[in-house]
Amino acid sequence: MMEDELTPTPQDISFDEVLSALRDEAQPMPARLLYGLSNLDEVEAGALRAVWPGLSTTRRLGVLEDLEALAEGNVILSFDAVNLIALDDEEPRVRVTAVRALWTSEQPAFLERLLRLVQDDPVGEVRAQAAAGLGQYVLWGELQSIRPADLQQAEQALLRAYEDDPDELVQRRALEALGYSSRPEVPDLIEQAYERDDDDWASSALYAMGRSADDRWTRPVLDRLKDHNAELSREAARAAGELEIGEALPALIDLLQDEDAELRLTAAWSLSQIGGEGVEEALEELLERSEDEEEIELLEDALENLAFTHEMSEMPILDFSPDDLEDLMRPDLPIDEDDDPELD
Repeated sequence: MMEDELTPTPQDISFDEVLSALRDEAQPMPARLLYGLSNLDEVEAGALRAVWPGLSTTRRLGVLEDLEALAEGNVILSFDAVNLIALDDEEPRVRVTAVRALWTSEQPAFLERLLRLVQDDPVGEVRAQAAAGLGQYVLWGELQSIRPADLQQAEQALLRAYEDDPDELVQRRALEALGYSSRPEVPDLIEQAYERDDDDWASSALYAMGRSADDRWTRPVLDRLKDHNAELSREAARAAGELEIGEALPALIDLLQDEDAELRLTAAWSLSQIGGEGVEEALEELLERSEDEEEIELLEDALENLAFTHEMSEMPILDFSPDDLEDLMRPDLPIDEDDDPELD
């Protein structure tokens, strides 16, 4: 195996070598040196910040895109320091890429940066990407993995963007991000967007519906599964899977025959989320006739996910008595010694 085919660790790479390669734009950035940009310390981040503005836009953007691809396949790698530097870049495309790459970073410092971008960045596309990024913080807040105050900041920023931003794309991304929110006003916002005579707004509404975990949206999702607009069909198919709408199975299986590859694969993944009779056979049939490598890979992933879905659905539900349930909900209750055999 060639040395370049091995996966190096950042400790194996000289950071001076990384900086030198970055500046040498006559040559492509060696793939192995990209690993040297992971988990930078303060000194290394400072050195990169000094070099960064002198690189061409093409170089900066290319490096960020390469790092994003690397991070997707390796959870140990972290390029947060690089992306934070890129948030201050003069080129909007670089800022957009940096925001997109930070979506997995559950850190308050990044939340503050996203809040500033969604409010103050002069470019609508950047504000829109920042709004999309805030959606992850809304989800984390609903899962109680960040502070309630952080969740509130994210939601308020998104509501302001939805109501006041002059750019429609920013408004739509804010609505999609709010799909995760349990705030009482959000369902009305989704419904108003869906009822507009505008396919783009309907698409964003369907996207938000899928994130809501709310079965009130079953009917509009079912109605759009075979829409003449392929984008709306895709968003409805995606939402049907996220909401696990069993009634959508026949329509989703039909969509596996659609000429639109993206729609077929969206339907396939949603079927794997819902499960049910005939789903495995339908996915295997599509896999057998598929000749596209990416489609084959996704279908194999869908079949694995279907197996997981089936396994979860068959897990026995523990049988609690009312007294047991009360004890679980109120662990501070005193133990009844007559009921505890260890105390006899």
